[in-house]
Amino acid sequence: MIDNRILAQHVYEYIRLMVTSGKYLPGDKVQKKIIEETLGVSQTPVNEALSRLVGEKYLDQVTRRGFFVKTYSTADLREMFEVRAALEGIAVRLCIERAAADVLDQVADMFCNFSLPMDETRLADYLEVDKAFHNSIIELSGNTMVREMTERFGYLFKSYQPGLVRGPEETLLEHNEIAHALRNRAANEAQQLMTQHHLKTVAVLR
Repeated sequence: MIDNRILAQHVYEYIRLMVTSGKYLPGDKVQKKIIEETLGVSQTPVNEALSRLVGEKYLDQVTRRGFFVKTYSTADLREMFEVRAALEGIAVRLCIERAAADVLDQVADMFCNFSLPMDETRLADYLEVDKAFHNSIIELSGNTMVREMTERFGYLFKSYQPGLVRGPEETLLEHNEIAHALRNRAANEAQQLMTQHHLKTVAVLR
């Protein structure tokens, strides 16, 4: 018989993926019975997984109503971007110190095909590149703790839930400045620019 802890981890990963992939949308109710039937598990691992996801702020538990995908408030988003400012500031510095030159150049080139103004199609493309850019910075930092903190608490995913808080008319220049610092291997400048990039979003959310 499979250990309940293993089952609970499996259920946790399944539900979390459903949330982060957009299969479950903000405000959606998580149907426990459907999960049990889909995964062929009992209530116990499902309840354990749901409780864990509530603790990690992916879900809200409403008394006598069940579990719902969390909708993040302005205050929540502000705190996420404050954390991102700190984590990604050090991450981009570590990238420059540790990542291979050709990989850094690839990251720096991510925004080179974008210009203003953008139609809806290009704006959607920009959002995806924005996500990929910041995720790459975290992954290439080479710091296990930075990666694990970002993954465990889902800072990137959660902060993108409402879409772009600031549009490309503000952020494209900032991204290009960070990219320029990456190309020049200017670690101090890159760290400062990345930190400011997120703190400007914090200011908008006040």
